[in-house]
Amino acid sequence: MKHVLFVCVMMSALTQLKAQSDNCNLRFSGRAVDMDHKEPLSYATLYINETQTAVVADENGKFMFEGLCPDTFTLVISHIGCTTSTFTIALTEDTFKEFRLDHTSENLESIVVHGEQDKNTGTLTETTLSGKKLDRLSGKSLGEALKDVNGVSSLQTGNGISKPVIHGLHSNRILIMNNGVRQEGQQWGNEHGPEIDPFIANSLTVIKGAASVQYGSDALGGVILVQPAPMPTQKGVSGDLHAVGFSNTRGGAASLMLQYKASDSAALSYRLQGSIKREGNVKTPNYFLANSALAEQSGAATIDYHRNNLHSQVYYSYFHNKVGIFSGSHIGNLTDLQTAFASDTPLVHQDFTYIIGRPYQDIVHHLIKNETNFHHERLGTFTLITAWQNDLRSEYDAHTSLIDSIAALGLPSLYFEIGTITADLKWEQHPGKRHNAVIGISGMNQQNITRYSIFIPNFKNYSGGIYAIENYKFGRVLLEGGIRYDYKWMQIFRYEGNTLETPTHQYGNLSGIAGMQFFDGRHTQYNLNFSSAWRSPSVSELYSDGLHHGSASLEYGNDSLVSERAYQIIAGIEHQSDKWYFDVGVYNNFIYNFIYLEPTLPAELTIRGAFPVFHYMQTNANLSGADVQTSYMIIPQLKAEIKASTLRARDVANNKWLVMMPADKISFDLEYQPADFKWMHDNAIHAGVEYVFEQKRAPLDEDYVPPPSAYTLFSAGIEGVIALHANEISWSLSADNLLNTAYRNYMNRFRYFADDMGRNITLRIKIPITGKSNL
Repeated sequence: MKHVLFVCVMMSALTQLKAQSDNCNLRFSGRAVDMDHKEPLSYATLYINETQTAVVADENGKFMFEGLCPDTFTLVISHIGCTTSTFTIALTEDTFKEFRLDHTSENLESIVVHGEQDKNTGTLTETTLSGKKLDRLSGKSLGEALKDVNGVSSLQTGNGISKPVIHGLHSNRILIMNNGVRQEGQQWGNEHGPEIDPFIANSLTVIKGAASVQYGSDALGGVILVQPAPMPTQKGVSGDLHAVGFSNTRGGAASLMLQYKASDSAALSYRLQGSIKREGNVKTPNYFLANSALAEQSGAATIDYHRNNLHSQVYYSYFHNKVGIFSGSHIGNLTDLQTAFASDTPLVHQDFTYIIGRPYQDIVHHLIKNETNFHHERLGTFTLITAWQNDLRSEYDAHTSLIDSIAALGLPSLYFEIGTITADLKWEQHPGKRHNAVIGISGMNQQNITRYSIFIPNFKNYSGGIYAIENYKFGRVLLEGGIRYDYKWMQIFRYEGNTLETPTHQYGNLSGIAGMQFFDGRHTQYNLNFSSAWRSPSVSELYSDGLHHGSASLEYGNDSLVSERAYQIIAGIEHQSDKWYFDVGVYNNFIYNFIYLEPTLPAELTIRGAFPVFHYMQTNANLSGADVQTSYMIIPQLKAEIKASTLRARDVANNKWLVMMPADKISFDLEYQPADFKWMHDNAIHAGVEYVFEQKRAPLDEDYVPPPSAYTLFSAGIEGVIALHANEISWSLSADNLLNTAYRNYMNRFRYFADDMGRNITLRIKIPITGKSNL
């Protein structure tokens, strides 16, 4: 693999040297103004994705980029109180251009210059990772990458599986939109990470808060948008190559993206992307985690048609992941299980290896999507998205005795196959000076098949929703209101003895949102949002029954659970000037009939070993907290940043704390940007420290192991861009857990048995690929 990667890197670099022009002295300048009043947007931030360079406009909204090559660039412009917008710029000569940004709404996804406008967040809080910030996280899983967003943590099952947690909520309360399609798999499981390759993303956006009006009841806790880059607008072949290496697991990842357009005026464009990832056993500061290796392959293909007012795209993605489950979590008897709980080191030991043995998971996910947009000058924009997904999950137990006929045949202990068909139709009014409206309808058909062992039953599910959202602006104030109705019908197929039972469940309810946003006209924006949302119980919460191999636990559902109802208020203030930035958000979320997985002591002994027991319970809960982020430019080359998040999660019905909620944390980072060299620019050196508090707000004596102690982690890194002729190669070298600290994260399900990952040094290289077509 090392030789193949080296050859790929060298071939790509040589291609660049031949294809690029020597004329890389172009200037791109312009002015950013408000769309309605044409006032200059002082200190707007402008960022070019391809060169990873950023400038800040002056007090008159003027800016300038220098030293650019003739090419097509993606320009991202952001300003407090304005829509963060993305424009595609074809640069062939020195160019001046005026950009007009809209204060009317906050867009979740980019606005491409050909006029398409997508999701509207209004007064909800959002954070986007893109460009250099996203490149710094390449090679990580989606759950791990999103931990860089303040207020987001990760629910882990060992070091190979993680899923995002927003303000204490996760799984079926967080909706992931994969290229405009709701990601559907077995997301109910704590150890079921999203089946998504983050390399496909040009940006990752986190919406904090209930976005159920636009996205449906599964968005009660928030939404994550995984958005690929816009398709090429200029003829030729382009793309990029990522290569990543990890010291801790002696592994790495590589991703290649190529795209093509026959001519500037061609209606069709094409894209192919593929990634591979391989890692061996994870190393803690004192030992390896037995059977913690993983292997991953993924790919995607896109065909895009755009002519006049019609835009249609066909997209396919494939994801395959095989991940070992830590062997030290599968214990043979109750005595050994108690010993493992009390021990500082695992009972199962193994040296480094790339071999993935039992227990392990094998997951395959397919997605096919068609999105068609039609823009009418008077009627607005109509968007239809249809998609098919198929998710296959096989879980292999550690038990391999010949008396176990399933294991003897090499078959999985648990097998889930879920097929999903979705359709979404949306009408969006042309944004006016004062108001704009969105009306949509959505539907889903889903069927699940379980084989070999019955942990959850077979089921089929039909659901649909209809919604309307209106934004109204007067002066510097934006008002938002929306309402949605969702209906869900689910039928279960399970045997009680020899009798097939087919109970049905029906749920239906309203969601609503109301918000206000005020911009002071200079540097500060204020947000206030109130929402009411609901969520029906999932099939796992209703009917889980027995050993869940991936999480090494016995889990039991409750078929009497009822729907959750949440009332949430979020308030925030964001300020940005030439040197100082801060963002403060506070929230309170009261959830009636909150469903959670509660440890139920003592552990139980089964024919497959001894395991901790968990039951799905329901209570009234209140989750409140705050996210604070501030940065200050000490000198032009030195920036300091502080992030802090806090959460208080209370079981108000029983007057106690809720289990498995993230602990408070605070981090401090310094970034220094030294002067450019002749052949290297955008250099940066950064160092950081993160302190995670002990989770003292957890139920006393109701878990198998007390919450772990507080810990401090240090990190450092260096990065830059090497200018090799007209080619620009981005690179970075970073170290996480720099001091090799032994610690356990409260949100890691395997903290019962082992420490988290030790020091990890990561090398990242990104090579852009450009060239003109002669066809």
